[in-house]
Amino acid sequence: MGLLYEQAERRPEHTALVYRDERIAFADLVERIERLASGLAQRGIGAGDAVALVLPDDPWFVTSFHAITALGAIVVPVNPAFKQAELEFNFASTGVRAIISDERTAGVCERIASGLDGEVEVITTSTAHGQAHTLDALVEEGSAERLAARLPEETFVYQFSSGSTGRPKRVPRTHRQCAAEASAYAALGLAHEDRIFCAIPLFHTWGMGSCLFGGAASGATVVILEDPQPFLLKRRQAMELIEREQATVFPGVPFNFRLMAEAPAGADLSSLRLCFSAGTALPRASFEAFGERFGVLVRQLYGSTETGMITANISDDPVSTFESVGAPVQGVTVAIVDDEGAPVPTGEVGEVTVASPAASNGYAGAEDANREAFREGRYFTGDLGRLDQDGRLYLEGRKKLLIEVGGYKVDPIEVQDVIVTHPAVSDAIVVGVAGETAGEEAVKAVVVPAADCEEGELIAFCRERLANFKVPRAVEFRDEIPTSPLGKVLRKYLV
Repeated sequence: MGLLYEQAERRPEHTALVYRDERIAFADLVERIERLASGLAQRGIGAGDAVALVLPDDPWFVTSFHAITALGAIVVPVNPAFKQAELEFNFASTGVRAIISDERTAGVCERIASGLDGEVEVITTSTAHGQAHTLDALVEEGSAERLAARLPEETFVYQFSSGSTGRPKRVPRTHRQCAAEASAYAALGLAHEDRIFCAIPLFHTWGMGSCLFGGAASGATVVILEDPQPFLLKRRQAMELIEREQATVFPGVPFNFRLMAEAPAGADLSSLRLCFSAGTALPRASFEAFGERFGVLVRQLYGSTETGMITANISDDPVSTFESVGAPVQGVTVAIVDDEGAPVPTGEVGEVTVASPAASNGYAGAEDANREAFREGRYFTGDLGRLDQDGRLYLEGRKKLLIEVGGYKVDPIEVQDVIVTHPAVSDAIVVGVAGETAGEEAVKAVVVPAADCEEGELIAFCRERLANFKVPRAVEFRDEIPTSPLGKVLRKYLV
């Protein structure tokens, strides 16, 4: 919140957010945050309370996010596309005191809240579901008084990550750690003259860092694309918005840039000066097509839920360094190690390890996972990579099982756990396979049936219980899962 106060004092009338036809200046945004924080405090929300945020990208998300953290409460940003079981896991494992949602998710949030331990209030953006308290009402009831600075080691956010060992784990990060990441975004060269185009989810680490933290640290305007999914249907609107608002910085994922490069309608995107792609590797074909069509070259950036931003390619020659995710950003060091944790020579491939002032101290309540992933003051990412003579990082694959789908990481164990609960399934293994587009992956389930069942039946079963990006796109039936003499699943024969 301190960063927003600085921006409001320096440039009170400068636009902080653009959404639809709404333009919110920094001074107005700060007042909304103060009033909402006051309203939440009157509802009993205070330091240490976890508050889930189940909202799309819009001004309410931004206002609620900052109001929660300014109170010393812990924000729990959740994917609003999650199904009931996924939402319930997030709420229960963080012990939420309240849930903020919109009319699309209010009903399911109410059902879940009624079954949680303790009293959990659902606060919504409208009265569509009969909630007694809405965000508008809390802002109206609240007072605009300067909020006290929080202690650096207070917990700021809970997010979830599959880490390097599968299964969702809670990742706490403190005010100090998130402030360090915000500072790193400012050090990339963002300035108050910039206009950051936001088409990625703010609940995700990439959106939270590049848009929320980056905008607050630099004073840049954040231009939010309304309901960006499915992006195939929104790409024309995205291009028109970039042109109209003269966006200068575009953080995205590979399919954003590919779909825009392939769009039948054109737009003038010459205002863009920096485009960063993260989440998964950017295919060369997409890099070249976007550059040729719009005249701006997309650079790769690398980060994780556990650490925030790690590296960014800000090379003077983004063509020859296209495959690199760049050098470590401010305060971050990257070391490549072998299986014993010893450093490998420059140019050799090993596991990517990170030391960062923005990194979490470890997963909550997961001692075994922490011993593997957080040791010797470093985070062991599970990704494979190499460093060149100039300290630039090149990713070469991964040790972990995670499947990368459209910028999201899918834990195959989580999907397997759902499939094996179907009464007609005896065993199942989930793997990542090549998607329809080069460089993209899809989820595939290999199933040993216990009774007659069909592919469509299992896919529908998963769709009821998992977010759409986690649902298998194909199911293969086998008599048995191939294993080694020691019982290890031979995944290479399933791909």
